[in-house]
Amino acid sequence: MTTKTRRERDRDKMRRRILDAARQLFVREGFDNVSMRRIATRIEYSPAALYRYFRNKKEILSALREEGFARFVERQERARKTFPDPIERLRAGAREYIRFAQSEPEHYHLMFSTSCGQVDLDGEWAASSLRSFRMFRDMVVECVASGRFGEVDPDALVFALWGQLHGLVHLIATGQVAALSNGADLDALLGRIIEFGLRPVPGFQQFQSEA
Repeated sequence: MTTKTRRERDRDKMRRRILDAARQLFVREGFDNVSMRRIATRIEYSPAALYRYFRNKKEILSALREEGFARFVERQERARKTFPDPIERLRAGAREYIRFAQSEPEHYHLMFSTSCGQVDLDGEWAASSLRSFRMFRDMVVECVASGRFGEVDPDALVFALWGQLHGLVHLIATGQVAALSNGADLDALLGRIIEFGLRPVPGFQQFQSEA
C-alpha cells in the first residue's frame, strides 16, 4: 500500500467517524443544539482538525442527507426495474418508503425532518434528493396520464401522496398505529391504507377498456 493510498484510506475513515457521530448527535439533540466542538468531542478529535474535512456543520448535515437519499434512490431504482406498470411502481414505492423509514430511522429523520434552510441544496449535496423527487414525480405523472386519478394536477397529487406517506410513517414511528389499530394485522392494514391513497376515480375501468 502506497503512502498516498494509506492517507486516503485514513481520511475516509475519519470522515466516516465524523459523519456517524454527527448523525447521532443531530438526531438526538437537534441540529441547532450541536456544535462542531461537540462533534469533535464525541470522537475525541481536535475541533480545529474537523475543518479539514468539513467547512461547517451545515456541510456535514448536507452530506448526511445526500447519503440517505442515495440509499433511498437505490430502493426506488429496484422498484422501477421490477414493476413496469406505474401504478405497481407507485404501490411498491410506498412500501419501500415505509420500510426505509423503519430500517434507517436516523437517515430518514435527517432527510425529511430537517429544515431546507439548514442544508445546501445545490450541486453534490442535492443530487440524490432531486433524483428521488423526480423519480417519484415521474411515476405520478404516468399514473395521471393513465386516467386512474381523473383530472388532477400532478404536482398537487405528488404532495398529497407524499404527505399521506410521511404522516403515516410518523404515526407508525410513534407507536400510534400499533396502539390504536385494535390488534389488526399491521402489514395488512398498511396495505389497505396505501390502496386507499391509490384508489381510482369512478370510470377508470371504463377508461382502461376503451384505451
